[in-house]
Amino acid sequence: MQALRKTDGRPTGEATAARTARLAVLAGTPGLLLTAYAVATSTSLTIRADLALTLMDMLVLVSVMVVAGGSKKLGMNRRRAALAETLVNALAAVGMCFSMAVVAGIAIQRIAVGGVEPHGPGIVLAMSLNGAYAAINFWILRRWKARNLAAASALARAQICLFSDKLSSNLLIAASLATALIWEGTMIARFIDPFAGLLIATMTARWTIPVVRDTVRSLRREFRRARKPAA
Repeated sequence: MQALRKTDGRPTGEATAARTARLAVLAGTPGLLLTAYAVATSTSLTIRADLALTLMDMLVLVSVMVVAGGSKKLGMNRRRAALAETLVNALAAVGMCFSMAVVAGIAIQRIAVGGVEPHGPGIVLAMSLNGAYAAINFWILRRWKARNLAAASALARAQICLFSDKLSSNLLIAASLATALIWEGTMIARFIDPFAGLLIATMTARWTIPVVRDTVRSLRREFRRARKPAA
C-alpha cells in the first residue's frame, strides 16, 4: 500500500485505511446483530443475503484493520506488507464469490418451486436497517474513495468495490422488501424476493470482477518477485 507521509515522516496512508476499517467495523457490528435477528424472524432470502454479505464484510474489514494498522508494529518490510494486502484482497474476492454463489443458488431454487413470499416481523426491521445502512455505507465508501485518491492502492480499490456492492445491496433489499409488503398476498409477492436475490448476486458479480483482477495481478507480481534471484 502506498503510504502518505506527514512532515514528521510518519506514514499516514496505513493509519487512514486502518481508521476507516475500524469505523466500518464499529458501525457495522450493531447492524450485523440486528440483521441476524431479522433472519431468525423472517423467511426472506434477501435478508439472508444481507447477513452473508455483512459477515463477509466484517471478516475482510477486520483483516484490513490488522494489516493496515499492524504492518508497522509487526515490523513488516514493504514486500511483506504488499503480500499481506494481496492476501486480504484475495479473501475479499473469495468471500464475494461465495456469497454470490449461495444467494444465486437459493434464489434459483425458490423460483423453481413457485416463489416464496417473505413473512415475519424481521421484514420491517431489515427494511429499516438497510435504509439506514445505505447512508452509513455511502459515507464509508466516500472515505475509501478519498483514501484511494490520496494514495492509490489495490487494497483501497477492493474496499471501494466491497462497499459499492454493499450499498447497492442495501438499496435493493430495502426496495424489494417494501415492494413485497405492498403486494402482500399476491402471486407477484412470491417472486419479488428471489428475483431481488438474483439482482443482488448480479451486482456482487459486477463488483467482484475488479477485485479478482487486481488480486490476480498482485499475485503474479509477487510470484515474479519471489522468482528473481537475490542480488
